[in-house]
Amino acid sequence: MNKFNLIAGLLLAISSAASHAAVIVDRADVPASQTVIDFENEDGLKLPGGYIYNFAGGSLTANNDYTVGQYIADLGENGVWGAGNHFVSFDTIGQMTMNISFAAPTKGVAFDYSIYEQDADGSAMLTARYYDANDSLLKTAKFIFSPFGSATYDQFQSFGYVSDVANIARVSISGEGVVLDNLTFTAAVPEPESYAMLLAGLGLMGVVARRRSIRA
Repeated sequence: MNKFNLIAGLLLAISSAASHAAVIVDRADVPASQTVIDFENEDGLKLPGGYIYNFAGGSLTANNDYTVGQYIADLGENGVWGAGNHFVSFDTIGQMTMNISFAAPTKGVAFDYSIYEQDADGSAMLTARYYDANDSLLKTAKFIFSPFGSATYDQFQSFGYVSDVANIARVSISGEGVVLDNLTFTAAVPEPESYAMLLAGLGLMGVVARRRSIRA
């Protein structure tokens, strides 16, 4: 057997042992090490559609006006959100899309969110689409939002996705009157399986080199 094919086969076997991709509803399920962006460093920064807002580890933009560091939002049948903390909000009631890009591909992404809702029928929907560095779609996940009640405060849902490997380069979030906070993602650090593959490869190449030296 070709020794380099042997190395490639072993690396493939190691990589296949990675965890399975899954939609998550708890930010704690984002793999460590986590980076959390809470937007507390802004205070009602209103930005036009198309403007790129940079944060540590990535950036966000939207196809319509949005606010970073929004303080309080009246969400209609979903009550009031943000009393005591700052967040990001879509400034247009109606379908809107926000794109969050990462400086380096990440394995997991999640956030807390709520949606402006006038009718207590649970019809509001948030859609998240996750893309790799080649802009190929990895996953589409939809969540039908159930209103909490017009008298509630700071009620939210958590929502996200964990991939098999660190390949999430962008997430596109669509909905009507969305507000979101505590953007959580896996920091760009080598994963344990990456270390294992590297060590295995180096070890096998060392064996090949020793055999060659003996034959010579």
